[in-house]
Amino acid sequence: MPLLSITKNYLVWHYSTAYNDIVHIWWNYIWFVNHLFSVPDVLKSLFAPFKRLQEKKSSILNHPEEFFSNLLVNLIMRVVGFCLRIVIIFMALLGFIVVITAGLLFLSLWSILPVLIVVLFVNGLKSLIS
Repeated sequence: MPLLSITKNYLVWHYSTAYNDIVHIWWNYIWFVNHLFSVPDVLKSLFAPFKRLQEKKSSILNHPEEFFSNLLVNLIMRVVGFCLRIVIIFMALLGFIVVITAGLLFLSLWSILPVLIVVLFVNGLKSLIS
């Protein structure tokens, strides 16, 4: 009788409390990836210059060659910053995909684990007897 009580308690824990804990841990991994790549900050500064490098502003009327030179350098810095931030966003998306896929696989494995243990135990007993 205690074996049935332990089995019942285990199954109730396995399919209720453990799921809540697993989802909470899974959420922590998603939070970690989001903060590791600082996705909100990268999205906010998507078009900012690389390392905030900019040339000083100059007047087009006084020094047109310096103005266009500064304009070109600032444009290049923004393009470089944009490209690097896009790479970071893609890496974050890859991290999210890995975490979500691993979590779904773990949840599906967790769901079938009790049945799998019983099946493997019975198969082991059968191979021992025969």
